[in-house]
Amino acid sequence: MPDKYLDIVDRESDFKYINTETWRAELGIRAIGIMYHDHSNDQNSYENVFRLKDNIEYRLFSATHQYLVFLRVLGLAEKYLQDLYTKNPRFIVPGTFPAGNPYFERVETELSSIFDSIIFHLSSVFDYLSHALCYMYFPNKEKTIYWTKLARKVRGDLKDKFQFCLRLDEIDRRFVGHLYDYRSRLLHNKRDQHKFASSMKLHDLSFRLKIGCSDTAMKEFAIISEENPSNLVITLTYMASWLIKRTFIEIENLLDSVKLDLEKNSHFYTNITNPKKKHGLNLVYLNPETNVAEPVSGSLWKQYKEDKR
Repeated sequence: MPDKYLDIVDRESDFKYINTETWRAELGIRAIGIMYHDHSNDQNSYENVFRLKDNIEYRLFSATHQYLVFLRVLGLAEKYLQDLYTKNPRFIVPGTFPAGNPYFERVETELSSIFDSIIFHLSSVFDYLSHALCYMYFPNKEKTIYWTKLARKVRGDLKDKFQFCLRLDEIDRRFVGHLYDYRSRLLHNKRDQHKFASSMKLHDLSFRLKIGCSDTAMKEFAIISEENPSNLVITLTYMASWLIKRTFIEIENLLDSVKLDLEKNSHFYTNITNPKKKHGLNLVYLNPETNVAEPVSGSLWKQYKEDKR
């Protein structure tokens, strides 16, 4: 009988991929930060842009670490159910507990709480990205705003002024706005309860947990269905993995547009002849083919794009 769930089959391999992509995302954000320093006329760009980058990086790595914790707790929960079954098979038989199986509820609660933590960290990623964008684009470097306000602003008085405005609007409507709505529900309304399920291999009594995502989560993140043409039940594990991977995709989409803006409004050659800091130096790359000085950020950006898997 075919599996009716869309799940992460090789958990170790999936985490390795996400961990690698986390480092790649850090490289892309770092490249854009240095690109801003190379091309802008902001006298304090180098110090401030790396402070902002570190905040984004911290939340990205936090989300990835929480996914690792999720996978570890998932494995422990499967062992926990296996031990329960060995002790007394009735503990996991449907109908044994008319008011709800306390063992299943414990497992679902533990995994849901970690999933919620991933949601919170990913939301913070986009808030920190928003602060970095405001710093780069706004004349008043002290006045930065959160993602939701920036999303409204690019649809209003910033509309069509920069390349990133249209891209941010698309990203917000497609993904980030739904991430924020879901987070808001978790914080201010009620917890989301997911659908417990499991399967057992009879030859060794080992369990494979497959907690299905709630209807609320599936409705909020409807674009995940594009990867699910067979309309399988999407597990919480798959959703957690997908959310982090989708974050990497949208970060790259946003960085692509920011790069175009920075290069279009470049002060690079002015910065070479008149360094931002007194007695300061600007690191440059001398293109051996053209013998022309180019920004070092370009080589970092090239590495970021070439590392794409």
